[in-house]
Amino acid sequence: MGRTLRIGTRGSALALAQTDMIVQWLQLVEPETTFEVVELVTHGDRHADTPITAMGDKVERGIFNSGLEEAILRRRVDLATCSFKDVESELPAGLVAMSVGPRADTRDVLISRHGCGLRQLPPNASIATSSPRRISQLRMIRPDLRFHPLRGNIPTRVQRAATDFDGVVIAAAGLIRLAMREHITEWIRHELLLPAAAQGALGCEFLDERDDLHRLVRPLQVADTELCTRAEKNLLIGLTGGCYAPIGVLAQVQRGSFALQARVVSLDGRASASGTVRGARHQSEELVRELCDGLIRQGAGRIIEDTREGLLAGA
Repeated sequence: MGRTLRIGTRGSALALAQTDMIVQWLQLVEPETTFEVVELVTHGDRHADTPITAMGDKVERGIFNSGLEEAILRRRVDLATCSFKDVESELPAGLVAMSVGPRADTRDVLISRHGCGLRQLPPNASIATSSPRRISQLRMIRPDLRFHPLRGNIPTRVQRAATDFDGVVIAAAGLIRLAMREHITEWIRHELLLPAAAQGALGCEFLDERDDLHRLVRPLQVADTELCTRAEKNLLIGLTGGCYAPIGVLAQVQRGSFALQARVVSLDGRASASGTVRGARHQSEELVRELCDGLIRQGAGRIIEDTREGLLAGA
């Protein structure tokens, strides 16, 4: 006779769609198990109209995943599903997080009522995004752009792109998973805008002591996705970067070799540190340290700290 496992998730359309994908994969590993989806409300959901930068130190603890993690620790759910980029780089004691499934497109995209790309938007165009990472890198391309905070579920952001702003910048993966890619005006190249750590990847969190869940989730892992997302998150740890940090980072496996690139840019777009390292897959940890050290020598630490202090002061 099969068992029942409770799967915690946020209640947004994207979170539920992603959870449905993961549950289907889990069902293939344990066909006799019943998976009960439990919708949870996180701090970020309760304050959906509050800009991320106005949430103070709660952002550093993870406005979305902290509620999921609390439910796991209190044993209200057995495991939680999430966007892997929302998982804190350093987890609360007793928890483990694994990336699952293949990684979706890592790019950010522009949705614009003008039907054109970033470079063709009108002068002083209004762009909606709550991400310091996006704001800082986009200012290097278009210093004239005016940025406005925007949160909420993806359908709402798509709707507001058509009515309230000249453009909205969001991750491609969410639109793909909600079958909304027809709204995309421009797929922004990595040369212009590097993604957040683990962008496009899905994940599961659960109690590290649960050997049964390790056995259940491990078959869902894709080796390249796990390698790359871990490297990206380890770079954030090395740079002491949290949600306030304007860090773009992307790891890729290409023809068996490993490449990692990162870009740290001040909010005004004037100061930056960037670099790329390449080597064998088994050298990934060494390459993360090498790139981290190179960025710090270029002043990345000061850029990150100045950005954090500025955003907190503004909040």
